[in-house]
Amino acid sequence: MPNFQVLQLIGEIALGIVGFSAILIGLSRSSAGFKPPDMFRIQMLTFSGFGAMFAALLPFALFNEPGNVEISWIWTSGLLSLYALTGLIIFPLRMIALHYEYPSLFPLKLVVFQTGIIFLVLIFSVSIMLGFVDQKANVYTGSLMLLLLHSTTAFIRTVFYRVD
Repeated sequence: MPNFQVLQLIGEIALGIVGFSAILIGLSRSSAGFKPPDMFRIQMLTFSGFGAMFAALLPFALFNEPGNVEISWIWTSGLLSLYALTGLIIFPLRMIALHYEYPSLFPLKLVVFQTGIIFLVLIFSVSIMLGFVDQKANVYTGSLMLLLLHSTTAFIRTVFYRVD
C-alpha cells in the first residue's frame, strides 16, 4: 500500500510549484507575450507539475478497496506510464528543435537530463505495472519525485534563463 501522507505531500509540493510558477511567470511576462522557448518551458513545467500532482492523487481514488491492491497498482502505474509516454511523444522532439534554434537555452545535456527523467518515470511505472518490483510504493513515490525534479528544473530554467 502506498503511504498516503507522502503522496499528499508530493501533491501539495507539485501544486505549490505550479502555482508559484504561474505567479512569477505572469509577473515577468512582457507586453509582447512569451517567446517560443519560454512557452515551451512553461508547458513542460505544467506537464510535470500537474503530472506529479494527479499521480499523487490517483492512489487515493484507486486504493479504496483493500482486496484489490494488485489491480489498483496496475491501474495506478498504468496511468502514470501512459502519462510519461505522452510526455516522451510530445517533448523531446520539440526540445531538440529548440536546441538547434536556442543552443544556449537548451544545451544538449539539459535535453538528455529532462528526457531521461521522463523516460525513467516510464520505466519505473511499467516495472510496477508488470510486477517486476516488490517495493511498489517506494518505486512509485520515486517516480513522483522524479516528476517534481523535472518540474523544478523547468521552473528554474523558465525563471532564470530567459530569451533576450
